[in-house]
Amino acid sequence: MMFITFMGCASCASSTALFGPGDLFRDKRRSFIKIDIYKNIYLTKTSSAVAEANLEEYEIDLRSSASGFIVGHDREITLVGTSAHVCSILYGNQINYFVQDYSPKNPEWKMTERASYILNDYKGETYAAIPIAFDFEADICILGSAKISRPALKISNSKPIIGEKYYNIAAPMGLWSSKMIPLFEGFYLGSKKVRSNRKTSYVFSIPAKGGSSGSPILNSYGEVVGALHSAYRGFENLCMATTNKEIYLIYRKSMRKLLKDYDKYKLIIDLMNI
Repeated sequence: MMFITFMGCASCASSTALFGPGDLFRDKRRSFIKIDIYKNIYLTKTSSAVAEANLEEYEIDLRSSASGFIVGHDREITLVGTSAHVCSILYGNQINYFVQDYSPKNPEWKMTERASYILNDYKGETYAAIPIAFDFEADICILGSAKISRPALKISNSKPIIGEKYYNIAAPMGLWSSKMIPLFEGFYLGSKKVRSNRKTSYVFSIPAKGGSSGSPILNSYGEVVGALHSAYRGFENLCMATTNKEIYLIYRKSMRKLLKDYDKYKLIIDLMNI
């Protein structure tokens, strides 16, 4: 769930908790990231019967916000976890909100997506970022940026426990400032598949709104047990989250990509932050 403003148109394992809730929040908020996303989408639909003739053209400018958290560092690159639908409009059917008959399976449609991602840390400092790794089935993504001198959150190696309380640091509706970061709490209810072609998600009684996507859900030790990705329409006091296992797997995937192509990613990130 991103908070989106439509700007364009068509032609369109310890046994003792380490923190009380207040202590946990004051410590872990340093690792929270508010994400601003700017996208330009250009769509054309052609007909094979009329060569090179554009039957429809759409240009869509989107500005949205989401949430994320520092998941690790590799030398001078910081890795930030968020939802896959934040990183690409190709996730799910997002583009159909604007062009209802678009289908990536229809060869008559051609799409160009340009995007920029600005990370805001808890002090209000900003960093340009690029996508490093995706898992669309789990709705999780890793962004890379110049080094952010804030601690990474630890990913829990234990599943959440039904009936236990968990905490969420998020920026719903873009509500956030360097002096005010929202904190929510709720209970773990169990797990389910959102759709048949998606991986299993955790379900929590934590309120969520557009802008909450990608926000960390923490246990009482301050460890990440999930990354919020959506809520039930009409009853947004229940949210769904990517599992800690899938967060760990995408983090490891991004680290492997940096191991192989660190200099390439570092150069792109440096150029974006000039």
